[in-house]
Amino acid sequence: MRQILHLDLDAFYATVEMLLNPALRGKPLIVAMGDPKSRGVVSTCSYEARKFGVHSAMPLREAQRLCPQAIIVPVRHHIYSEHSQRVMNLLREISPLVEQVSIDEAYIEITPERDGVAAAREIQQRIHDELRLSCTIAVASNKLVSKIACNTVKPRGFIVVPEGTEQEFLAPLPVGKMPGAGQVTREKLKAKWGVETIGDLARVPLEELRAAFGKHGVYLSEGAHGWDDAPIVTDRATKSISQENTFERDLRTPDAIYNYIDEMSAGVARELEREGYLARTIVLKLRYADFTTLTRQTTLRAPTADENVIRKCARELLDKHWERAQAIRLVGVGVHNLIERDATWQMELEIGD
Repeated sequence: MRQILHLDLDAFYATVEMLLNPALRGKPLIVAMGDPKSRGVVSTCSYEARKFGVHSAMPLREAQRLCPQAIIVPVRHHIYSEHSQRVMNLLREISPLVEQVSIDEAYIEITPERDGVAAAREIQQRIHDELRLSCTIAVASNKLVSKIACNTVKPRGFIVVPEGTEQEFLAPLPVGKMPGAGQVTREKLKAKWGVETIGDLARVPLEELRAAFGKHGVYLSEGAHGWDDAPIVTDRATKSISQENTFERDLRTPDAIYNYIDEMSAGVARELEREGYLARTIVLKLRYADFTTLTRQTTLRAPTADENVIRKCARELLDKHWERAQAIRLVGVGVHNLIERDATWQMELEIGD
């Protein structure tokens, strides 16, 4: 039996800001990207702000209209990265099988000789006591079910889905709780088969889903039954660096997407600097509302770790390849074709000789 934990840090950016400034606790707090006076966008917000309808990717002006008393602070990605790294280091003390999937999410596989539920309780308690952060954890037999379960009990939640009960647990949930069931997919499922819950989806014959959605239909069918054999992918030798963000609501305006691209470009540049690499290729990843994924890249004449260069290339790729009629569910910025900074220095020395 596999024991897979999914950990999600609750309102992570906002929580870190409150940790650094306790006067913010208990107040509606918005962490914003871009210029607050013009085209700013909500990156995340505290649960107090969410009660007013504020959510990530919302234009800041709309958020201020909904919650005029909100306190607004700018994104400080380098600080959040430091706190994220502390969390990941703690997780690796519990298990070597840790897959970090974003700055505030990770999967952890607990080996059979340990009690997965006890390990999850230990992780949640230690993150609270030692790092003063809040998290939600789900324990299940695979990655898909643990992620879905985690999202049902936020914030500060804890849930266990025993092996053999996966389909029973999933059945009553809205089909939109399944990763990959975006708005376009949901509309098609409802129109063709009357699907509203994951249980409804599980009753649709596999071949019909395959005919309608291709490989994605197979994924939907397997997921609805609670099947997922995806392995935990631990850290490897660095071949690429990337960041991506899945939005609570699909984005349609360039300004909002630019803000996310700028933030992720800065994060990728910091990671290159920390790891001691330069990159030759800049990559932009888009996932549309219908779950179609588009990846485009550009290769530079000279390798770089410059945030401005990465941002400029990523924005140009968006302008060139984004089909404006398509709403965007996910944006990612990455780099590959990496070379060590020291190796570049050595090449320059050799050329100079």
